[in-house]
Amino acid sequence: MGDVKGVFIGHDHNNDFCGKLDGIWFCYGGGFGYHGYGKNGWPRRARVILAELGKGEKAWMGVERIKTWKRLDDDKLSKIDEQILWEWQASR
Repeated sequence: MGDVKGVFIGHDHNNDFCGKLDGIWFCYGGGFGYHGYGKNGWPRRARVILAELGKGEKAWMGVERIKTWKRLDDDKLSKIDEQILWEWQASR
């Protein structure tokens, strides 16, 4: 139907890949836990997903933009790999 813009997968070990297939983004969460997975020298990370809503005069409107990035579990909680997955365009 064309209304699905992204699918977010929470567990696939150290996979933090984000790629597009047939017009839909598929993004993995990354490896955040300190239990059985990880590699030496690879900072743990968590994917953040932000769906920005449009604001009407008296109510929130539909989604205008979907963004994602990862936060590393380092001294600065570094933000990496920020990307805009989808933006509403008036010509649609």
